[in-house]
Amino acid sequence: MTFTKSLLLGSSAALLAVAGAQAADLPSRKAAPVEYVRVCDAYGAGFYWIPGTDTCLKVGGRVRVDMWYTPAKNAVGHRSTGNSGTFISSNGVDQYGWYARGIVQMDARTQSAWGTVQTVMSLRLHAGSGLSTGNYTSGSFAGGNANSTTVEAAYIRFAGFTVGQASSNFTFLPSFNYHSMWNSSFPSGIRQLAYTATFGGGFSATVALENRGDLPMSMAVNTLGANPFTATAATAGPIAQRLPALVGNVRVDQSWGSAMLSGVVLENTATFGNANLAVVGNAGPLVRSTGWAVSGGLKVNLPMIAAGDSIQVWAGYGVGALDYVVGPGMNAGSTATTGNFLGGFLRSDRNVTLFCVNAACTIGGSEQTKAWSIAGILTHYWTPSLRSNLLASYARVMPGNVTRNTAWANGGLSNATAWNVMGDIIWSPVRNFDIGVELSYARLNQSLPLSVPAGLGVLANVNPSNWTGRVRVERTF
Repeated sequence: MTFTKSLLLGSSAALLAVAGAQAADLPSRKAAPVEYVRVCDAYGAGFYWIPGTDTCLKVGGRVRVDMWYTPAKNAVGHRSTGNSGTFISSNGVDQYGWYARGIVQMDARTQSAWGTVQTVMSLRLHAGSGLSTGNYTSGSFAGGNANSTTVEAAYIRFAGFTVGQASSNFTFLPSFNYHSMWNSSFPSGIRQLAYTATFGGGFSATVALENRGDLPMSMAVNTLGANPFTATAATAGPIAQRLPALVGNVRVDQSWGSAMLSGVVLENTATFGNANLAVVGNAGPLVRSTGWAVSGGLKVNLPMIAAGDSIQVWAGYGVGALDYVVGPGMNAGSTATTGNFLGGFLRSDRNVTLFCVNAACTIGGSEQTKAWSIAGILTHYWTPSLRSNLLASYARVMPGNVTRNTAWANGGLSNATAWNVMGDIIWSPVRNFDIGVELSYARLNQSLPLSVPAGLGVLANVNPSNWTGRVRVERTF
């Protein structure tokens, strides 16, 4: 038995030795080294090295849910809003809105001999209903449900240049907070080619070409019917994009706050659609007018009151540049940010108004709209997790002389002023998680040129006002 056991053990050892010798003759296969994701702290928190590259990437996002209530008001459409003379009963207008948004953001950065190459993308997915889809629009006074996808940012920064869709270089205040103010804002950015020179002490200067196609008040015109010169109505033809807007600013950013001066020059173009003015392909003569605007902004930090406190003020004035001064128009029938709010006699001011100069409309005329606005935001932290914002804005729009002397029913518009005040309180139970409530009130003052349309003056308010209450729950990661 002992001999048998020794024989088996010896045979097994011999077989293992032979197998080991044969295995030694085979090519060896070593496991590939594991490359773990490493933190990249060169650009701040949240960046990681992309394995196998020299690029750092930060991935984040935001989920925002807004719910708000606004009393429905009767309204009357204007020629410039696309539903001239249409009476809109409050019975057919939504009174609340609700949306859910998911935003995905990516920021990739790579060092080069010319500095950091930065690539940013922000994509917004939106599901909304009611007021969040717009109201008082042509043929659709109850918004229903709507889903949409919007590019909020998509740009590359390299050696001082910014190319793509980014924040406008003209505006100063942050984009819309809860409800919109009357100052200009570009919440989804604007396509641009910009160069920024940075100097010592926080000073910088930027010159940019910004896409005119992102300016709705520049891509549409108002037209007049009977006016002091003729009873023939002007009609608009194609509005071709000819040149981008030229924007420049100088600013300073320091520990006390920041300040900026900015200016823009743009070309407003349009064609007449009247047959007597047609030249080629049913397009009338090209109208070309130079619009411009200037603005100034100031932000002062107030740490002596509480950490994070600040006050911000911005003012602008322009001729034929409404998008850069008062945003998407005064009580516009087709604008979800402001036009679904006040009701009353709607108006949509444009950079340019077209009109006929003689009875046969063989001569066309045009004029640009002037405007100015001022807005401010006061932010106060009651505790590190509880803050409030008090916001106010005021705007005045001044159409040209012919427009002011044309009857409202024929496209005439008076001077108008609009103002609003808003107050919110926001609780952050944990970092980057906000629960907020806001109340706002707005009023529009205007007059109807020459006459009130028969039967409509008693149905809607010429000088409408309204209020809204809003709740927002938002988590940023």
